[in-house]
Amino acid sequence: MAAKTVLNMGIIQNDRPYSFIQKNKQQGFSIELAHKLATTTKDKIKFKAYSSQKELQTALKSGEIDFFIGDKADLSQSYQSTPAFLYPKNVLFTRHDAKAKNLEKLMKKKVGLLQTGTQSALLHELSLQPVSYSDQNKLLDALAKGEIAAGILSDYTYHELLKNDPSLAKTSPNADKETKKAVLQRISDPNITASSLSFITYKRPKLNTALSTALKELSEDNTLADLSQKYFSKDLTLN
Repeated sequence: MAAKTVLNMGIIQNDRPYSFIQKNKQQGFSIELAHKLATTTKDKIKFKAYSSQKELQTALKSGEIDFFIGDKADLSQSYQSTPAFLYPKNVLFTRHDAKAKNLEKLMKKKVGLLQTGTQSALLHELSLQPVSYSDQNKLLDALAKGEIAAGILSDYTYHELLKNDPSLAKTSPNADKETKKAVLQRISDPNITASSLSFITYKRPKLNTALSTALKELSEDNTLADLSQKYFSKDLTLN
């Protein structure tokens, strides 16, 4: 029997719900999808964790990893991708005390995103200047100081942020001025589109084809939709 091919998949560390450690075990959407993928392709998949999308891109280009989940729009033409299979919505937001509260007034201004985020291309398309931060607290601090005019997070991350700190969503009538100023305000606009996530490869056409074929099978038997419901509580496989 031929030995299984070992593929290294790049993941972001502490990137719930995609990849995270729980009970001393790697878990999450990306992890479970990779296990399903391995069953379909008959490969063995190992995980290598990084702290940002840039680190993933560098690791892929250098051959440390074979593929990762990302948005092809954020990458140069030298990278390849499978068809998109996940479309997480994005939320553009600012503070209650911000001067610019619509997309038109934000034009050409700096907008914060996480280093793990996949919204850089979207921000450029909207004529906004992306500035990345290592965590949500640093992004919110930059927003409070006026270093950025707004922030952008995935819909999932944004609502987790509000759930963990309800004062960012709504304050009590007797809250002090500073607390009221810090309340986040969502900026709605049809141009704020979802990210289109796919498997990203680098100069590996055969691997890209194999991953695409496996994804088609996982889509047709509803595995992708079921995993999305499990980790995001909604079907993000529909664009």
